[in-house]
Amino acid sequence: MCAPPWRADDVDPSDHEHGAAVLSVVRLIGLGIGYSASPAMQSAAFAALGLPHDYVLADVRADELAATVATLRADDSLGANVTTPHKAAVAQLVDELEPLAREIGAVNTVVQRRGRLLGSNTDLPALVDAIRQLRPAVKHAVVLGAGGAGRAVVRALAECGAGRVTVVGRREEPGVAAWSHLAGSLPEADLLINATKVGTGASETPVPAALLHRGLAVLDLVYRPSPTRLVAEARAAGAIAAAGGGVLLGQGWRSLEAWLGVAAPVAIMAAALKAELGEGADV
Repeated sequence: MCAPPWRADDVDPSDHEHGAAVLSVVRLIGLGIGYSASPAMQSAAFAALGLPHDYVLADVRADELAATVATLRADDSLGANVTTPHKAAVAQLVDELEPLAREIGAVNTVVQRRGRLLGSNTDLPALVDAIRQLRPAVKHAVVLGAGGAGRAVVRALAECGAGRVTVVGRREEPGVAAWSHLAGSLPEADLLINATKVGTGASETPVPAALLHRGLAVLDLVYRPSPTRLVAEARAAGAIAAAGGGVLLGQGWRSLEAWLGVAAPVAIMAAALKAELGEGADV
């Protein structure tokens, strides 16, 4: 089993009790992230807990990243979520890493405590949950994407006991097959996970429909639109499939608990995601 999300020993839930809270800010750090559904989900959680906190987008270039991370040390900051393409770089900018974030080399959650920044990875346990729901016993998984999200997927598959994992990327490198190998890998695979951004806010798909088959389970980490074209075409081919809303929810409530040290209102967060993404969304 995955360890629970790391949280600082000095989290004091009384700091966030209704009536005692002061305005704090959480940032979502990424690039080209205007599509994100996280603000709707986290804002609903703060409201349900009676907290006046803000969850705001920080769309930053690589040369702005260090300065942006430095702002997280302010007294009014709870921390941040981190998304593509900054997860690996932020792991080098925090003061301390929890074990999973250190192992993967990627941070998606930053907690600010007394000016220190503590990096965690809540993606991994959320991915483990989603994989086990779709395919409890994985024989051969194909992972699209070799970046930070792809590395978290590979680690989650190891946690799930996957027999074989093939990572496909834009170019061939040690441990990563070139995209041209996809057609040869999918016929024998029983799980396909898209860890790229292909399909985000568009009708694109990273996989030709002809390669999808009934024996596959498909998890697309893209969640907008939901279902994605990849998920819709997988279902049409007879495969079980889900878009990434459930993974977003899973990492999101774990992040919230790391920032606040209190139980997350998961059902309210799920309802907010449904409202944001549409009633047919996979959450």
